[in-house]
Amino acid sequence: NTQPTNTTATMNYSSWRILCLFALVFGSLEVPLEAFSTPSQKSQTSPAVRGGGANQSSDRRTFVSQTLAGIVTGGAGILTLNPSPSLAASTARVQKWPGVEYLEPVYEFQLSIEALASAAEDESKYPGVKKRLERFFKGAILSERNLYAGMALTYTNQIKYDPQELPNYVKLDQQERFNLMEDTMINLKNLMVSLPATPTSAYNKQDVLDFANGATVSLKRWFALIPSEDVAKAKDLFEVSRSADANKDGKVDLVESEALSEEYRDLWKKRIEFIGA
Repeated sequence: NTQPTNTTATMNYSSWRILCLFALVFGSLEVPLEAFSTPSQKSQTSPAVRGGGANQSSDRRTFVSQTLAGIVTGGAGILTLNPSPSLAASTARVQKWPGVEYLEPVYEFQLSIEALASAAEDESKYPGVKKRLERFFKGAILSERNLYAGMALTYTNQIKYDPQELPNYVKLDQQERFNLMEDTMINLKNLMVSLPATPTSAYNKQDVLDFANGATVSLKRWFALIPSEDVAKAKDLFEVSRSADANKDGKVDLVESEALSEEYRDLWKKRIEFIGA
């Protein structure tokens, strides 16, 4: 049995933010994102791991659009999430939350993770799940993994805390948000490793289910720290943007966004300025 090395103690908000934001910035410049190997980490609440070449793409929404389109789900349709009630139980007092344009890309990521977790229930879909996760983690620094981690970090960096809040509380709040996203990525990495390498390889289905569930739970906890009305707005923005995707390429450019209402058109333009179509 291969046990990933637990290096969680050396990973913190400060040490990873530059790395993730580097991937985010270069991703917005159309650099291929098929890269990155996360440190082999083991979530403390995860079970033991018993397991052990796609073309590159510069599309910033590849992971979301391909997963939801059915590469993993088998064409079962679009999965959308109703935001859970949240009291935004932040450790620190927040004066102003970031704009929805910073949250919507992370919401898209959540949809993909929910789709992967659903596919983990069906063993016939394991080859597709493993292949997609391998592409997600493949390579070095400019990965899809780092891209989405960078989006989450950017959202956290945009939070305006109460000027009177204690600096240590702000740091604790940032660290909590970072830890939840990292735990999501760790569980996804362990999910990839626990899936069978070949159709005849041995694997433990409970491990697969536990890692898939661990990823979804951590991400839901990340969203639970955000006001529910903001999550609902991100959901609405995602859904209306799909209706404007005239050529069905998984992206909504400025021309296509003209079909949106004025409110959502303005939000989508801000989103394009942040991360692209």
